[in-house]
Amino acid sequence: MELFISMKAETINKGIYFKESNIMQMPTAQSAGFFVAEFREADETKLKVMNRYVDILKNKLFGDREFFIEPTRLGFKLYKKVEDDIEYMEAWEGWVKFSRNLLKELKEIVGD
Repeated sequence: MELFISMKAETINKGIYFKESNIMQMPTAQSAGFFVAEFREADETKLKVMNRYVDILKNKLFGDREFFIEPTRLGFKLYKKVEDDIEYMEAWEGWVKFSRNLLKELKEIVGD
């Protein structure tokens, strides 16, 4: 099982960003950020167990505006809204810790 942790946001000023460019670009201001934890599993049997876990997790998070889950072909992505009132690096460290703990729990349930 693999875990990929990242952050995704919407670009505020899209006019500055060039999609098809081979030059390095300056970062632009962003808003509506989400932390992302993508859990992937290649083994079909383990993936079936993981999908059952995802269904349970979806029910637990139903109606929660901070989290949402996106199923993928190899597992799922868990998104959490970036809180504006917490310092970014502190929030990022909390997300990394949360994601790794969830990975540990998934490995116990699905098998390593």
